[in-house]
Amino acid sequence: MDRLEELIEKYFDGRTTCAEERAIRQAFAQGDIPAGLEMYRPLFVGLDKVSASHGHAEDVKPSRRKIALRAPRLRYWAGGLAAGIALCFVFARFLPGSEEAESYVVINGKRYTDPALVQTKALEALDNVSYTDEELQHLLFPVQP
Repeated sequence: MDRLEELIEKYFDGRTTCAEERAIRQAFAQGDIPAGLEMYRPLFVGLDKVSASHGHAEDVKPSRRKIALRAPRLRYWAGGLAAGIALCFVFARFLPGSEEAESYVVINGKRYTDPALVQTKALEALDNVSYTDEELQHLLFPVQP
């Protein structure tokens, strides 16, 4: 039974194999164990019942079909997404308004692109919103009565 004590010690250290764990569970299920290890009986008998109801770890094989189907789907969706983004860039290049911006002015709802007229109207607008030195002095430092 020294072997069983060694296996239990390995079990609690997390170093046992599936076969060793099965040997421990079977030893406790059969019943002939030393009195010092009797306290572990409920644990290993319970594990044996769970293992029997769900199948042993080495008997259960992962489903490769699910794993194999994920990769093509991912490639399919990633390819579709990349193609969609590429199409967006291509269409954006040919849409109106994608050419270089030009200067223009809107007067009474009509758009004018003549550079001289645009510059004249821009300077007029700046003159309308600019302040003289006296106005600026009065705004920044109002005179207290």
